Amino acid sequence: MASTCSVQIGEIQVSSATAVTANPVLQSYETNDVAYEFTATTFKKTSRLPFSSPYPDGTLFTWFRSWNHERITNEAKALEIVSQQTIIPVPKVLEHGEHSDGRRYLVTELIGGLLLEAIQLQGCSRPEDLKHTECIPCKACSDQAYSNANEFIHDIVLPQLAKLKSRERGIGGFVMPPSWMAPDVEPPWKGKKFWKTLPLEEPKYVFQHGDIAAHNIMMDPQTLQVKALIDWEYAGYFPAGMERWPGTLDADVYRKRGCHLAQAIEEFLPEEYLECYENWKDKEQLDVLVESGELPHISRLQALKADGHWS
Repeated sequence: MASTCSVQIGEIQVSSATAVTANPVLQSYETNDVAYEFTATTFKKTSRLPFSSPYPDGTLFTWFRSWNHERITNEAKALEIVSQQTIIPVPKVLEHGEHSDGRRYLVTELIGGLLLEAIQLQGCSRPEDLKHTECIPCKACSDQAYSNANEFIHDIVLPQLAKLKSRERGIGGFVMPPSWMAPDVEPPWKGKKFWKTLPLEEPKYVFQHGDIAAHNIMMDPQTLQVKALIDWEYAGYFPAGMERWPGTLDADVYRKRGCHLAQAIEEFLPEEYLECYENWKDKEQLDVLVESGELPHISRLQALKADGHWS
């Protein structure tokens, strides 16, 4: 029988007896941004604080990611919206909150299965006497899983989310920048702290997952059907098409979403781009990116602003 004692972790009171006997942590790991914990029935993610790590030459480097804490809360709110207003299968939110040091956490039910991207690493899902092959991977099963997932996105996810609309971008006043950008390191976005909700007169912003990809779709490894769409950190209400869903779950196509962004920025982020461009000191650096197709021509956006397309 486990002894009982209580410890304070941040603002959360944890009983060690409860933790050991009721739902012990079976697996945990960390990335630079997030700490993950798995029990038999739950999944928990907690944002990490900035930390220093030396380069090989001894120079200190501080790892920091903007909106690292806010995106945890953003996902919790997104899951609540989707679970209450659509039929899209998502993990049930059990708890979310904030520690006294600023870290935020989200606890959901654990969805068993395999990520779609991992299906191709396992063998055939059929019974022994009906297997396509003894080899790993089983291309027939992998192809079927990807086909089922694509059908799930096209027939369920996109139509369901298209019904959810708002007058303001983001969720509840917070706007997470799109997953196809790296605003912490890319000019002219670097240093931008806040993204506006840009309210409209009519509810024309559409709810979007923000990062539909094979690594965010949980599959049943036997039936090869979708069990849940996970990882809603980039979700929110945005202009239709801003997610830049390419219509396929191919990994190479997904990676290319972050290339040649001039048209996407002009279509979806013109106001922010104009603001950041004007504040960026090294205009020659931006001109190089414009010529390469990574950023739109500023003169065209300045003309649109002058014509009253936005204030």
